[in-house]
Amino acid sequence: MIVLSRNDPDTGLRVMRSIQAYGLPISRAIFMQGRSPYHFMPALNMSLFLSANETDVREAVALGLPAGRVLGAITADETDDQDLRIAFDFDGVLADDASEQIYQTDGIEGFRSHETMNAATPHDPGPLRDFLASINRLQQREEEQRTTDPGYQIRVHVSLVTARNAPAHERAVRSLKDWGVTVNDAFFLGGIDKSTIMRVLKPHIFFDDQVSSLSSSAC
Repeated sequence: MIVLSRNDPDTGLRVMRSIQAYGLPISRAIFMQGRSPYHFMPALNMSLFLSANETDVREAVALGLPAGRVLGAITADETDDQDLRIAFDFDGVLADDASEQIYQTDGIEGFRSHETMNAATPHDPGPLRDFLASINRLQQREEEQRTTDPGYQIRVHVSLVTARNAPAHERAVRSLKDWGVTVNDAFFLGGIDKSTIMRVLKPHIFFDDQVSSLSSSAC
């Protein structure tokens, strides 16, 4: 993890001291004294920028960089396990929004027809495909750890939660396989309110390109 900030280096001292005080494993930071630090994301091999500041996120996205706005307050985890649960929407998040645009112009039947005809054609990757690939590398390390330590408990769990349903689900699954990324489980809801799934799944992080979905899915 890397801190990207418009603060000046002097103010950044307090930021880094706060990080140390809370025991967070973050040692890298960029302080730009009011200027945008997002141009440095490719040089730092960063796959995602997160901020509660909507303006900062929009500026990063305008530069073609993967970024997301953090919504809502942190809620306490009611479970006793130590796993990390991450959920992704598909269109506009893992994949580009080309099919979403077809849905907007041609409706649900036009969308389904288009996805069925193009089931064997992978989607172009969206802004968070590379981030999922990074998570998969962590999961691979966990699997390697379990081969040497059978008692090791897998901690990272990834879910796909999308409004797609059959037959449009096939292109999504094929796209993930073509990109070389995986999820542990997938929910193809076909119009069912995502919040009903989120109340059971209880992800720590849910990435969606629709604010309405995020608001209704708050756990």
